[in-house]
Amino acid sequence: MGLFRTIASTLILIIFVYVSHQLTRFADFTWRGQTLVIAFLALLFSMVIGSFLFFWKEKHLDHRPWRDRLLNGALLGMAYINFLVSFVILRDIVAFVESFIPLTSVENLYSSQATAALLGLPVLFMALGNFVVQVGPRLKKVPLHFENLPRGLEGLKIVHVSDLHIGTTLPVSFVKKLVDRIHEIKPDLVVFTGDILDNFVEKHQTELTLLKNLRAPHGIYYVPGNHEYYWDAAKSMQAFRDIGFQVLINQVANVTVDSSHLQVAGIPDPAGHHFQHEGPDLPRLQSSLDEKSFKILLSHQPSLASKVQKLGIDLQLSGHTHGGQFFPWNWLIVFFERYSKGLYRLGNMRLYVNQGTGYWGPQVRLGTYCELTEIVLRKDSKTE
Repeated sequence: MGLFRTIASTLILIIFVYVSHQLTRFADFTWRGQTLVIAFLALLFSMVIGSFLFFWKEKHLDHRPWRDRLLNGALLGMAYINFLVSFVILRDIVAFVESFIPLTSVENLYSSQATAALLGLPVLFMALGNFVVQVGPRLKKVPLHFENLPRGLEGLKIVHVSDLHIGTTLPVSFVKKLVDRIHEIKPDLVVFTGDILDNFVEKHQTELTLLKNLRAPHGIYYVPGNHEYYWDAAKSMQAFRDIGFQVLINQVANVTVDSSHLQVAGIPDPAGHHFQHEGPDLPRLQSSLDEKSFKILLSHQPSLASKVQKLGIDLQLSGHTHGGQFFPWNWLIVFFERYSKGLYRLGNMRLYVNQGTGYWGPQVRLGTYCELTEIVLRKDSKTE
């Protein structure tokens, strides 16, 4: 962890030097203007580095509100820096292209007015991204057709929630909106594919009480993501058991719907291995699978799909990627995640990746949205 903090801090420092240089070196600022810009950037970068170095050390529950406000401020600073760096890089790319294909004057691109615009644009993008979050979870309906679907499962309605990230930046009102929306859908079963709780259990009893009100005639199922392991995974998983969720750790739940057999299986995130917890155990899981049943697997990580496919699973439901969450990562996510969001077909298995019902970090989504997925199973020979 010490090495990671060192590498991360060094990288942030390098970015600070680059951005400060590009924003002030060529602009026609006075020395006071240059000093003001650099001081502003230094404050932002210091807040981000300092807060994360502090909170990465956090091992014990602390209810002091100022710490949450400090972290929230650092996360907003991180979002601002993300957009600012993106715009600076894009401007430099345009200037580079302009040296070969004249488009505009380079002086215009690096004038004090252009630099001021670059410093202001992130605020606009953050406001737009925050508006998307304030709207709340957006329902996405996904009908899935299977040739081998048992007759009794025709029309089975599954609500899929992933990456809610209940923590200091997610308002209680967001969770209430989510629960109310799920009640309106009236699902047959509800599944949570990890990163639901992203803080100490004791600090979020209100949100857990809201989730306890969820109802589904064929059960509510949950598997942990990587973030649950950062905050005492044993307590987190027990908290979900206490509110009536079926926690599946390399386990299979057998469900009968109108005389048709459904198996809901679940595996933990591979991060469990790093925290002395049980990780994915596919051979163990396979021993509990029934070849004649329709099988749904819950896995936080979509990257495990190629291995899961070999088990004869019909449908894998995952999250983790957030679809990149906001610009420019919503474009770049495909270079880091083979299955970034939406529907995929691997042989006879379908994989659906929810782009995140909540969000991680700053209250910003841009180029993505907070997704609540309604999956309806259909018996059909059509392919998606």
